[in-house]
Parts: sequence; structure tokens; C-alpha cells
Amino acid sequence: MTEAARADAIARALAGESLSSIARTSGVSRQAIRGLLRRRGVPARVVGKLTEDQRSEVLQRYQAGASLGQLATAYGITEPAVRGLVIRRGVPLRRVVHTLRHEAFDELTSDACYWIGFLFADGSISYRPKHIPQISVGLAERDRAHLAKLRTFLGSTSAISAPNPTHHSCQFSVRSHQLADRLVALGRYQEPTDARLVESRDFWRGVVDGDGSLGLYRRSRSAPATMPQFRLVGRRHVLEEFLGFLRTQGIGGLSVRPHKSIYTMGTTCGPAERIVALLYSGATVALSRKAETAERMLAAAASSRGPNQQG
Repeated sequence: MTEAARADAIARALAGESLSSIARTSGVSRQAIRGLLRRRGVPARVVGKLTEDQRSEVLQRYQAGASLGQLATAYGITEPAVRGLVIRRGVPLRRVVHTLRHEAFDELTSDACYWIGFLFADGSISYRPKHIPQISVGLAERDRAHLAKLRTFLGSTSAISAPNPTHHSCQFSVRSHQLADRLVALGRYQEPTDARLVESRDFWRGVVDGDGSLGLYRRSRSAPATMPQFRLVGRRHVLEEFLGFLRTQGIGGLSVRPHKSIYTMGTTCGPAERIVALLYSGATVALSRKAETAERMLAAAASSRGPNQQG
């Protein structure tokens, strides 16, 4: 498996998908997926432990009208775990119709380009026979509000999982043939990426919010944190496309380098400031903590130039 395929398998496991399903669609054995999760420190079943009394309570509350999402949040487990418990105990599942804008990515608006970029970096798409494709994304608990923004953009009423007690992460997923097929057609898993996305700063901000890092760092241990840095990791062709985009904006001289099983590009000082300004200045949607970091970097750059050099 490539590193991208491994990351996809881990994301799907964290979203609650079964090992057998992940193995079948990845073309490997169930034991291989279990071994991958064990090596990466991911439990094979990312589900909180419930006592038998708690299981009974879950079933009673479900039969009384509580939703799968409400029960998952209340008991600190995933929605698929609640669904599995209900099915195993022979309780009929209520038909729940979630709202979802299946056409959300049909028109490549600024916001759509951003969320496509973010899902290209942090999301996964799972196709299973006789199932509607599932689009999943997991983030650290501190970034849960960003999942809420994605859910709002998609017009979805699907639940965001309660924070996983081991990994302190939250999961969000939706099922849609139209959304999944659109992401794949735009280049999620194969090159090249759609040219309209490559030309969009909003798309690249989404990619950076998912797989990039930016900040101010110390030049030495005793020095203050004043040196701007920018870094992005991912598949080689995606990074090459990013460098091509930067060249169209007058930012050149950068290269893609191998890093273990993936690739990376990075820069410091003036080029880093210019990339951050290009992606984040006046942005309408971004991961809050990275937008705040970008604001600090640009403020520090403006301060270092002095009033006579600004503008």
C-alpha cells in the first residue's frame, strides 16, 4: 500500500468502518489492515467500552426516540457503533432521512474550492458494493468547529462524533453518490487535479489547512520566534501542481523533495510570507488556528518592514 492508501485506511477505521470493508476496497487482507492500525497505534475498533447496563440504556433510549447521533455523543462512542449495537440486538432501525446538498461541489465557487481542497488533504472516500459511497473526515478535538463549518456548507444534518477518548479526534461523514463521484472526477485519487482547482487559491488554502504547516520560528534557542516558515506535504503530483500555481503568482525557486514515503516542499522568510499572504489574506473560510497564525505572520512581517516600507 502507498502512504496515501495507508492514511486513507486509517481515516476510514477512525470513522468507524469495519476492517473487512477497508481490506476489501483496499485490495489487501483484513490482517494487513489490523497490522497497519496496530503499528500506527490505532485501535482496530475505535469504540468506547460500554457496560451491559449501558448497552441496555442505549437500546431503551433509541426505542424511546433518541437518534443514533445523540446516543453516540451521550456515551462517547461512534454513530456506527450505536447502529451496530441496535442491529445486533434485533431492534428495528428507524428510517432517518438526513438533509444534504448533493450538488454542493457541482459549481466551483470559492467556498466549494476550499472544501474540496480540504477533503483532498484530510478526507477519504469509501466505495463498498451495494452501499452509497461514504465521504469521511476526522480532525483533532480542538478543530471540531471546523467540521461543523463543513457540515453547514454541505447542508447536512448528520452528526459529528463525540471526541474519541484515546485519540481526542472527532469524525464526520456523509453518504452521496454525487459528492463522491464529483470529488473523484476532480482528481482526489488520480492525477491530474482539475485545472480549475489548480488555479484557485481557495483550493490550495484548503489543502494547506489539511496537510500544511505555517508559523514563526526561532533562528536560535535564545532568539525570539520571528522567522516565518511554510511547509506542505503530500503526493508528488499535487505538490508539483502547487508549485506551478505559485509560479503563476510570481513565487518561484521552490522544489519538491521526497520525505520517507511521501513528498514535501517548504520555504522560509520572504517566500513563506508571500505564500501565506496569497492564501490567507481576506479569506472567507479557513481553519481558525491557521488563519490566526497567518495573521500573526503577516503582522510580524509588516512590523519588521517598518512604516516606510509598507504598501
